[in-house]
Amino acid sequence: MLLYVLFLSILSSQHVQAQFGDFKQDFDYVNVREGAHMFYWLFYTTAEVGNYTERPLIVWLQGGPGGSSTGVGNFEILGPLDLSLQERNYTWVNNFNVLFVDNPVGTGYSYVDNLEFLTKTNDEIAIDFVQLMRGFYEKNSEFETVPLYIYGQSYGGKMAIDMAIRMREAEVAGTIKSNLRGVAMGNAWISPVDATLTWGPLLLAAGLVDKTGYDNIQRAAREAERLFNAGQYYQSTQQWRLTQRAVFLATTSVDFYNILTKMPAGPNTPRNIEEFLMELNLRDASHYTPDERQERDLNSLMNNEVKEALRIPANVTWGSQSSAVFETLSTDFMKPVTDGIEKLLNDTDIILTKYNGNLDLICDTPGQILWVDRLKWAGAESFKNASRLAIWENNQLEGYYKTHGNFRFFWINKAGHSVPRDNPAGTNAFLRDMTSFG
Repeated sequence: MLLYVLFLSILSSQHVQAQFGDFKQDFDYVNVREGAHMFYWLFYTTAEVGNYTERPLIVWLQGGPGGSSTGVGNFEILGPLDLSLQERNYTWVNNFNVLFVDNPVGTGYSYVDNLEFLTKTNDEIAIDFVQLMRGFYEKNSEFETVPLYIYGQSYGGKMAIDMAIRMREAEVAGTIKSNLRGVAMGNAWISPVDATLTWGPLLLAAGLVDKTGYDNIQRAAREAERLFNAGQYYQSTQQWRLTQRAVFLATTSVDFYNILTKMPAGPNTPRNIEEFLMELNLRDASHYTPDERQERDLNSLMNNEVKEALRIPANVTWGSQSSAVFETLSTDFMKPVTDGIEKLLNDTDIILTKYNGNLDLICDTPGQILWVDRLKWAGAESFKNASRLAIWENNQLEGYYKTHGNFRFFWINKAGHSVPRDNPAGTNAFLRDMTSFG
């Protein structure tokens, strides 16, 4: 195991730079609003280039809402070190500069002075993100012209759409100097009602529920849809949780992140299920219910060694999933962002990539296809008629893809909710398609 201590290097300006581990990095807080402090952690690419600015900058957003990119995304999915602090051979840092952002405020190391400063809508999240990037570019101006790509997993994919809209507006207005080229939505919570309504059919087709179980799941899902259509958005979110409960009961606790596995120790009473659902949300960590030892290790790592090395304020306690952030966004949770996707496709040249692990349930592929087929944009018919091509990596079939104009859809085999971790080879295909690297 590599040894990790607090590294101090005296720069020519006589400033002291702290870091965690021996990968070149930068990190800081940006005060995005009064009382709202957002944290980012940048890892510079290790690619053999003359200057790191020769490679794109990728922002990674975790889901939840309230999931920590600096912890979960970094150590559990695609950062340079895994949870055992061993170097990860498929880390995205091999090819890109990767910026992990704890967003929305109140997530991970990001914090608010009072809970009233938490965001309540996707657009408020996006406005904060633009301010975060302004602060980042002020400190790291060499990245202003570097191609920028936003990759969001789960709820992060939903957040990324409004972020892209606000970023492009700021670029056009000249209030930010950046070079946004693309947005990727990984197993994303784009159209929540579509996702929820397809849980039952997917489980029935896979043989994981019988007709009675299917009927119970669909009854709960249709009630979530009814409440949403009636404008009762908070109640629809609560009913979504009850639909999850129906899935647990019908499948004896299938893993929402990978339907080929079960939760190792699921809740066994209605009360325990309700408590479990309150904690679950869309936290998209390594497993649906992470190994308890590993979860404690990540909490310990982030609240001790990493916190000390990055000089996080003493009053800030890192958590993998903020329940306060989720609850504050409960009214916005079930709302789709398909209108925003149409706006980006029709009004910009930003590349939009939708990729999905085919073993995922919570943001399942059938639910994604429903909203994709309904999109209204200039290339809609051409996209529908485009050929679906195979993804071959090292003589292995890793999935399929379809493209037209600035929209792509990637079906990834052998992957659940977190494609970059589950299938790095398939991941390389959509990274190369968007960025030309990977």
